[in-house]
Amino acid sequence: MIKIFYFERYNAHFYEYIDNFLFQRMSEMYKIQDSRIKLDIGGLLFTTSLTTLNRDPDSMLAAMFSGRHELKKEDGNGSYFIDRDGTHFRYILNFLRDGEIKDGTIPENPNLWRELLTEAEYYQIQGLVGYLHSLLQNLPHRNESPVSNTTFV
Repeated sequence: MIKIFYFERYNAHFYEYIDNFLFQRMSEMYKIQDSRIKLDIGGLLFTTSLTTLNRDPDSMLAAMFSGRHELKKEDGNGSYFIDRDGTHFRYILNFLRDGEIKDGTIPENPNLWRELLTEAEYYQIQGLVGYLHSLLQNLPHRNESPVSNTTFV
């Protein structure tokens, strides 16, 4: 009898926890839905939320969308234009959404890392800047130019 009571009590707490968790997640989703932002980054369109753009309070994106600055939307599609190369902007958004770079989500490509570092520095996203610096510092270093040991006749 005691085991059944304990099990029923445990289940009640478990379901209450799940209900609260789901309610919180749904509230976050509604908040995100209400604050959608369209960005035109160098001709590529992205849709995100005000919550995501403000995730790093010290970033340029948080400053832009803090309400302290008057921003002009493009007439045609209602997006905000940022004159940057949009090629790697999805990595910027995913870092802001997740708070980290998850394993396997950016290619093992030092040239891409350098380009992304340039963008992260522009947007002033220090967590991503630090992560990319650590990736680049762990690369094997080349001491000599490939041409230095070549003899031309």
